[in-house]
Amino acid sequence: MNKLTAQLASVPDRENVVYEIYSGSVQVAEVSNEPDIGLRIEIFPCPEPSRIWSFDFNEFHAFVEQAKRNIAV
Repeated sequence: MNKLTAQLASVPDRENVVYEIYSGSVQVAEVSNEPDIGLRIEIFPCPEPSRIWSFDFNEFHAFVEQAKRNIAV
């Protein structure tokens, strides 16, 4: 199982920076905080056919909380 990592990123389709969560080199989720929308998390499908994402709850939750602290305005 790959370790989760994260980074702040400026992407062209968002007004504010986003917080990207990765498993290895594959993006798992993106947390954004856009004007008039608020905090949102987009979870991407697992790229491997017939597989699902499976992560340690506490580790994933810690990344989501870190995203909230980093991008909440």
